[in-house]
Amino acid sequence: MNKRLLISLLLLPLAAPAQNMGRMPTEAQMQQMMQQAQSMQNCMANIDEAEMEAFQQKAEAMDAEVKALCAAGKRDAAMARAMAFGKETAQSSIMQDMKKCGEGMKNMMPMLPKTAQAPAEGGKPRHICDE
Repeated sequence: MNKRLLISLLLLPLAAPAQNMGRMPTEAQMQQMMQQAQSMQNCMANIDEAEMEAFQQKAEAMDAEVKALCAAGKRDAAMARAMAFGKETAQSSIMQDMKKCGEGMKNMMPMLPKTAQAPAEGGKPRHICDE
């Protein structure tokens, strides 16, 4: 998993609650978003590559484990494993560092067109086996 994909995954929860009036951002707003994205990218460059690689390997192993549980019909176990990994990840130092890097982008999400934002699920969580 490269850093850009990881950044995108981190920003998805920020995009979901964003409200958008259906307007495209102005030139100045686009410039501001570009500057904040560059700042975030610079911040991400300071995150330990080895730690990022270790996190990626843990995430891939968890994904394989969850897929196997889903395939075996063990939906509850798969969901429990995914939730436990989510909690563990949220408390990890690498995730805290990445979250800090993404803080500047939070205020820019309402300016993105609706097509660039995560679709609203009506507040209803999806099951991990249905992803």
